[in-house]
Amino acid sequence: GSLPEALRYRNDYIPKPEDEERTKRSISGLMPPGSFLKTCSASMQDDPVGFYLSENEEAPALGGTTDLQSGSTCYFSLHNPLSKPAFRYEELPGLFEQAERTRSLLAGRIVVNTPDPYINAMGGALAVAADAIWEDPSFLHGAVAWRMRLPGWRGAFAGDWLGWHDRAERHFNAYAQAQYTEPPSGPNDPDTERNLARQREVEGNALFSSGYISRNPGKLNKPHHYDMNLVFVDQLLRHCLWTGDLGFVRDMWPLLMRHLDWEKRCFDADGDGLFDAYCCIWASDGVQYSGGGVAHSSAYNYWAFNMVARLAEMIGEDPAPFQAEADRIFLALNADLWLPEKGWYGEYRDLSGLKKVHDAPAIWTIYHTLDSEVADPFQAYQSLRYIDTEIPHIPVKANGLPGGDYHLLSTSGWMPYTWSVNNVALAENLHASLAYWQGGRPEEAFRLWKSALLESMYLSSSPGGFGQLPFYDAIRGELYRDFADPVGMASRTLVEGLFGVQPDALDSVLTVQPGWPAEWAFASLATPDLAVFYNQSESADYYNIVPQLPAPVRLRLVLKARKCKIDKVIVNGQTAGWTLQRNAVGSPVVVIETGFAPGYEVAVTWSGDEPETPMYRQAVAHGDAVEWTAQKAEFLELFDPQAVLDQPDLRSRKLTAKVKGKPGNPTVFVRMEQGGMQWWAPICLEVKPPVDWEIIERKPGGGLSVRFKNNTAGAISGEWVVNKGASGFAQHLDLKPVAYSSVIHIPESVLEPGANTAQFSGGTGVRPLTLTDWDAQADPGAQWVFPDLTPYFNDRLTNIFKNEYRSPRPASPTLQLPLQGIGNWAYPFIQPEIDDSGLKALAGEDHRIGLPQGIPFAVSGQPGQKDVLFVTQWDNFPATAVIPLSGSARHAYFLMAGTTNPMQSRFDNGEIVVTYQDGTGDTLTLRNPETWAPIEQDYYVDGYAFRLEKPRPPRIALKTGLITREFKEYTPIKGFSEFGIDGGAAIVLDLRLDPEKALQSMTLRALANDVVIGLMAVALMK
Repeated sequence: GSLPEALRYRNDYIPKPEDEERTKRSISGLMPPGSFLKTCSASMQDDPVGFYLSENEEAPALGGTTDLQSGSTCYFSLHNPLSKPAFRYEELPGLFEQAERTRSLLAGRIVVNTPDPYINAMGGALAVAADAIWEDPSFLHGAVAWRMRLPGWRGAFAGDWLGWHDRAERHFNAYAQAQYTEPPSGPNDPDTERNLARQREVEGNALFSSGYISRNPGKLNKPHHYDMNLVFVDQLLRHCLWTGDLGFVRDMWPLLMRHLDWEKRCFDADGDGLFDAYCCIWASDGVQYSGGGVAHSSAYNYWAFNMVARLAEMIGEDPAPFQAEADRIFLALNADLWLPEKGWYGEYRDLSGLKKVHDAPAIWTIYHTLDSEVADPFQAYQSLRYIDTEIPHIPVKANGLPGGDYHLLSTSGWMPYTWSVNNVALAENLHASLAYWQGGRPEEAFRLWKSALLESMYLSSSPGGFGQLPFYDAIRGELYRDFADPVGMASRTLVEGLFGVQPDALDSVLTVQPGWPAEWAFASLATPDLAVFYNQSESADYYNIVPQLPAPVRLRLVLKARKCKIDKVIVNGQTAGWTLQRNAVGSPVVVIETGFAPGYEVAVTWSGDEPETPMYRQAVAHGDAVEWTAQKAEFLELFDPQAVLDQPDLRSRKLTAKVKGKPGNPTVFVRMEQGGMQWWAPICLEVKPPVDWEIIERKPGGGLSVRFKNNTAGAISGEWVVNKGASGFAQHLDLKPVAYSSVIHIPESVLEPGANTAQFSGGTGVRPLTLTDWDAQADPGAQWVFPDLTPYFNDRLTNIFKNEYRSPRPASPTLQLPLQGIGNWAYPFIQPEIDDSGLKALAGEDHRIGLPQGIPFAVSGQPGQKDVLFVTQWDNFPATAVIPLSGSARHAYFLMAGTTNPMQSRFDNGEIVVTYQDGTGDTLTLRNPETWAPIEQDYYVDGYAFRLEKPRPPRIALKTGLITREFKEYTPIKGFSEFGIDGGAAIVLDLRLDPEKALQSMTLRALANDVVIGLMAVALMK
């Protein structure tokens, strides 16, 4: 079968002697007369002299010397002797000039001129890289690594965006011949030899039936694992926008029909309008949705059906069924995956189990919903704020780097690490920057875009290169040269993003919506398709746009308003009109539309004031009274999608309200009018809890120094009680508005391991605070109760990866968790051995263990007997288990172990609910990564792409009995994790209880699919 990208370059191959002989290659070369050559060591390349003096070892390289004379020219040549006869040295000057003319023509294909010299160098480098990923008749997956043919991914964007429409058409035509036309359908066929993780690669099953586009162009090929149809067809349809060629549309119509039917048949089998995602984007090797309804694949399909409906009408076909399907997908995305209370799209909705929406999406969910035009302007702005506030931003720093707030994005915050799920990737950052341009935020788009290009083209080990991963990827580091995905996205972002060139040749319209920084006084771009020249004076903008597209076009110039009044618009010497873009968010947007002309000289003269930004306080707290004002603009309308405001009072230039929202980063929109301009101004809030606290210093055995922060706009006064009870600590505090308290020392005797709470008696409704301190010691005089779990145990912990989790599983093609409950489709045979011998030895004959914090547990110690209570959404065990309790307690501690994976990250995997006899209860949420961890490995944490919001809880290495919060040694799980724990590890969690209430029961519940949650012991502190 095919290998994933992460595995393909792990070189485990040991060639046989006959293979070495068969695969030998030769290089012929010419050096200047008088040169001396010798074999050197390829491992000694730190400096030229050291390299030259080195001797041949196992890795020979060729080195040499030549005599350089001032004013003379030396020529060198290398070539494959099988491709052409040997050259004579006298021929080299002429060959060099010929090669230089070819190079110059290619490098001059794309010319950029701006005030930023780092951007100006991009044109030639991009053209050369794009040419390097072309090998007739198709674009390749990479210029160096992955120099092979694949129909999808984003490299082929370089064709149309850089003016190679002929290459693009050859690419599409060649792969049209690689599309399966039979059978019309096939059965769902999970690969039993790969533990059901993927479909078998055999012709005739559901995946490899009519509509599937195979790997190599020009012919039908054997099945290959990825669904590259989605990206391929997306590029094909966008090619139509560049050329307007309806003859090509008619030629491709059968391909499009088979493709759409295949997507619907395979990935929306239940007809709900949401599509599964089967290896259909670059980040596919570790991603598995188990039949769920996925945002990015559904967005791709929405755009495809919508475009095909449009094309159908133009070529005389019935658009109705395609438009109906597009509408169905659009409604499903916005009804089932849009999260109005949060302001972004969820990653996916589970097919089975509790059918929950995973609400911590990766950046591909954000940029695809914008790129496929699913999000409206308000949804787009809110979604981009999700990237602002929830996706890790990694600073880009280097000696000599010009000033600027440079950063890169990780693709997600999902944990634990596995390849393709949480990486820092150039193409992903470029696509995210395109989303910022599409969402009306050009300044942030440019900042992210330039950060990515500076890192790849100037700070990497390949100057001018477009690598797959940068240095800032935490696990893999810098990877691959001129990879096709970033080459394609660099092409799109330069042309479509920075210069805003968006042709629609089907409607004979060329939209230009500049995306360069507002302070630029000039900018120009020249490609084979068009030239854009811009100059700015104090009061006017001047554009000269000369299209040379395959079909004539009218101009639609879309401009962010510099001022609130336009004195005049002149197009080709004639006064022209303009309109305002409806529902523009962020600033007023002006639209100038023209008739047909060979070129367009446009002058826009501005006057008046700059559009005003409302004055407001960004950081607020629940209950705060807020007032937003404007001096020159008027407020017309309020849109509060997260319902964060209570009793809003909107006046002409003032809005007052109270904050009622939960902590988070909501956006409120105010429609404004100023000088004839109208737009929606975003009010970007950060809602904080009324009061926070933080640790200032932890002295071993000496208590905690903390301070409180009043986040509200009003003073707070009252008594704070830490760990309410007989040994609690109380102090009166007067907190000034938006200010810290003085440092307060909490004695060691008050603190308990794990959660410590502070309650306020001031009557302001401030909720109790929790601070986690695993360095505290349990009260040595405390009484402990150990509920007997033996009657509820339903398996042995060591069986967790020996079991077969067969149901429920989807009845349609999907990527899913392997049968043994760990791994992914790329690594379906992962099966770490769980060995609890160290835990049993630690417990000894009395079956008791004690943590360094003074927490005791009673663990099952009978060999061969069941020792864990498992709950799961798999049919193997119940989803919920209830254990009776009695008496009362102030703190509960749980010894647990189980499974989780990146697809369940930043997501509630399960919960423990302790219910009191009065019907109330307290809940411990088991959330990956803060309060739930995979048994087989530790979390890698770097504070950037991999971060925890809470302190790590204690873990117990099952094989050795080591109790620690910071593992120092790991046992890699090949291809899966570098942070494996030999034998696995349990986790210790806790929940503070109300000691004044009688206990009734404890409920252990699995919430997420895939996971198995195990409870081994409970200790109740009286």
